[in-house]
Amino acid sequence: MPIRNKRIFIVEDEVLVAFEMTDTLEDMGFQVVGPSVHLEEAKKKAETAEIDVAFLDVNLGQGKTSEPIAEILRKRDIPFVYITAYDREQIDFISKQDTLVRKPVSGNQLLEILKKILPSKM
Repeated sequence: MPIRNKRIFIVEDEVLVAFEMTDTLEDMGFQVVGPSVHLEEAKKKAETAEIDVAFLDVNLGQGKTSEPIAEILRKRDIPFVYITAYDREQIDFISKQDTLVRKPVSGNQLLEILKKILPSKM
């Protein structure tokens, strides 16, 4: 499957960051699912949308996290990456196997992450 057919799900509560990531990924040739800025909307998309990989902001505001979205993606065997300003030790639901990237994230970093997560598909 060519790179431009990869579907990247973005969950990010900061609208400007979400749209910046969307623009960056679309400029690279990816199809963006979302972005989702609200937990309930993101959970529905995580359950039903065609997704190759997801970028999940850890903190979705108002005491909500992306943990339930990650669990849905795990059950669907869809790889995901947490993107956050927090340190790994500050997030109690992240496992050692989970990939965590610190904000801010550049376009080059996003591409490198995708190459690591989907090496056989890119």
